[in-house]
Amino acid sequence: MAKRLIGGLLAAALLAGGTGWCAERKSVGAAVFVSGDVKLRRPGTSGYPQLQAGERLYLGDIVETGVGAKASVVLLYGSEIRLNENTILELIAGKKKGDAARLARGQVWTRMLHKRGGLDIRTVTAICAVRGTEADIEQLQALTVKVYEGHVDVENAAGMVSLKAGEMTSVSGAAAAPVKAAKMKPAEFGKWQDGVTSKDIMSFLEQLQASPGGDKKLRFNVGELGKSDKDVRIKLKKKDGAE
Repeated sequence: MAKRLIGGLLAAALLAGGTGWCAERKSVGAAVFVSGDVKLRRPGTSGYPQLQAGERLYLGDIVETGVGAKASVVLLYGSEIRLNENTILELIAGKKKGDAARLARGQVWTRMLHKRGGLDIRTVTAICAVRGTEADIEQLQALTVKVYEGHVDVENAAGMVSLKAGEMTSVSGAAAAPVKAAKMKPAEFGKWQDGVTSKDIMSFLEQLQASPGGDKKLRFNVGELGKSDKDVRIKLKKKDGAE
């Protein structure tokens, strides 16, 4: 009980924002789960400190997971992004009432915590527009997209393919069309994202939306556990097909 209280007070202090650089900026989310070597890089600051669960995140912040590390962040308009190991994710400005992030490298799993808003994930070759869908997006030498719920349109100048739940596609490069939708084999369903979250994520989201500027204290019980090319567009839809 004492450890839980201390953890909640620590998270509240972190989420409250602070003075100086952070106090002058609008927070757009927070880390809700951190395991292993997870660094936080902020523009205009030196050093790469360890990211703490419950810590506020701001536009321009970069979260980087090391070998064997994982993290989860919740964003202002209701998006959750889970980061696998060896991933670099930057928080950027989104559309009105929408979240956005740039995936420089690695693998993320996304979901919307409610039907409002949306999430854009950008890479050097892709824009992934998430709308009420659970999907796995991996950007290495090629782009791979797997859909767990909903529908996804993957499009670039060379063509487009539509995916539904249980299907996947890949794009070898900006000049190559997405390959035909294929049914995922049992071994291709990812499990790495399981457990990479906080049990209090919805409570935290409500408080974050109530105090987006960081000018109020938030209570949060921490659970235990570049470039912007737009050659490929990935559009994720709700289950009923509506955007």
